Amino acid sequence: MESLLRWIVAGLVAIGSCLPAGAAVLTLERAEAAVAGGDGTALHWARVRLPHDWESDFPGHTGSLWYRVRFSIPSAPGLAGVYIQRGCTNVEVWLNGELVGSGGLMEPPVTRNCYYPQLFQLPRSLLREGDNELRIRVAGFAAREVSARQRAAGLSQLAVGPLAELQPMYDRQLFWNVTMAQIIAATIGVLGLSMLGLAAVRRRDTYLLYFGLFTCGWALISTRLFTQHVPLAHLHTEILICSVFPPVLACAYLFLMRLVERRRRWVDLALWTQALVVPAALILAAPEHLLQAASTVYNLLAVEFLVGVAYFFRWAWKDHRREFWLMGAVLLVAVVLVAVEIALQNNLLPLPKIHVIHFAMPFIFLVIGVRLIQLFVQALNRAETVNVELEQRVAEKTREIEQSYQQLATLRAAQAAQSERQRIASDLHDDLGAQLLTIAQAGGSGRVATLARQALDEMRLSVRGLTGEPAMADDVLADWRAETVTRLSSAGLQPQWEAQEPDPKLVLPARTHVQLTRILREAISNAIRHSGGTRCKVCIAFDRQGIAVEVEDDGRGLGAPRPASSGGHGLMGIERRVRHLGGRHALVPGAAGGVRLQVWVPLAAA
Repeated sequence: MESLLRWIVAGLVAIGSCLPAGAAVLTLERAEAAVAGGDGTALHWARVRLPHDWESDFPGHTGSLWYRVRFSIPSAPGLAGVYIQRGCTNVEVWLNGELVGSGGLMEPPVTRNCYYPQLFQLPRSLLREGDNELRIRVAGFAAREVSARQRAAGLSQLAVGPLAELQPMYDRQLFWNVTMAQIIAATIGVLGLSMLGLAAVRRRDTYLLYFGLFTCGWALISTRLFTQHVPLAHLHTEILICSVFPPVLACAYLFLMRLVERRRRWVDLALWTQALVVPAALILAAPEHLLQAASTVYNLLAVEFLVGVAYFFRWAWKDHRREFWLMGAVLLVAVVLVAVEIALQNNLLPLPKIHVIHFAMPFIFLVIGVRLIQLFVQALNRAETVNVELEQRVAEKTREIEQSYQQLATLRAAQAAQSERQRIASDLHDDLGAQLLTIAQAGGSGRVATLARQALDEMRLSVRGLTGEPAMADDVLADWRAETVTRLSSAGLQPQWEAQEPDPKLVLPARTHVQLTRILREAISNAIRHSGGTRCKVCIAFDRQGIAVEVEDDGRGLGAPRPASSGGHGLMGIERRVRHLGGRHALVPGAAGGVRLQVWVPLAAA
């Protein structure tokens, strides 16, 4: 909580302190510099101008360098202080021969304060009314021994004056250099972890994984701005900082490729190989060539970044036009920032007070992150829609499977029933049929033989109905004609047979065959027993949907009284059989005064 309040207060102070320093603040731009001798004393003082980089007057020097300035302040300035905007790597301040403050360790491992401003109070007891001597000891490293120019040894201008006027200057610089860097690193880190969380949910969207790794890596790189104490030697620390860039930027390149759905195995292999080769090359390079080797690495990474951006532009314009404009604008800003950073690294531009890339990158990450979240939500919505459709299809297939199972169960039951009918039919044919045939043959031409043959024919018809074997229409008509003519002739009636020629391929189902046979037999029996006529006419006709059977006699007709011996069940049997076949029948007066029975049954339904 106290840290948050400090950040807020520092930000308000930084925003509200944009006016130039007051007239009481003395800016020191000239100094004398010298290398400390073996006994700690400075030798060979040389005049220098602040801000001062060691490389200009002391090229290749690593260790400590003394700066000496003289100044005078009013007799009663109140609390006085000295403000040092940049002292890299670390500083300690002496006033009139007395140590008044230090930024930390001055011996290896030196406290890394290149990005930290320094403000030291000048004790009133040590200040003199006339001239005062201020000595600044700077511990730093030569430019060739660092991996970035921003960490090369040097000293900025000095500001001496009332502490109340120097404090806002210090707070402002601390806020922008350190506090803001901490806020940005924390924000980017949270964003990166969020992207990794989304990547864990959507594993197929690997661009989320690489963007999360890139973001977390950049947050890790940003910690170099405010990390003061590193438990490593200076050379190892610089190599570590430079070595982090290749794998982090490799994630950025792979993110761009995956976003446009492109993957090249050799590119992936080359990037990860580069991440291993760079630290090895930096280690093999001599310490005095570290900056040159690091600059080569940064230039190579910049070229790779430009190639990656161009590759993204090509495929985004071709296949992902919706991503082209937003990502294109963001990448153009990133290209400008990278160009400025490379210019600074190659000493083409002076070092700025605030590094813009550290403050622009969070906005780039934020824009890309928002877009990726939109894509994630869209993919999630599509997935939910697909899940709903899948559930509906599963429900439909489940119903189909249930219906199929029911049909299969019905079919199995029908097969079992059919098997049982076939067994009964086989028993009837083999046992009863054989006995009836024996009786018919033994009886000769007597009445017993006739009844046996009739029973044998009825049994065969029943067997056909049980087995369910269909019959050709031609064969059925031939059997009907033979039986009808024989029975009518035997009963003394003149038979008249008229049958339409059926389709040669027409097949009568067993049920239709059996039931129509019995209907025809019953109709012939009624004509023989009850009509009292001399002639009986049978007509068979076919249409597209069924078969029509008509039996007409020239007997007494419908109004005549029937003999007492008639049971009266024949017509009821005919009606029942026609109804079971799904047909229709009618009993009407005949043209010759007798009775006409009309029956029609469907073939398809049967």
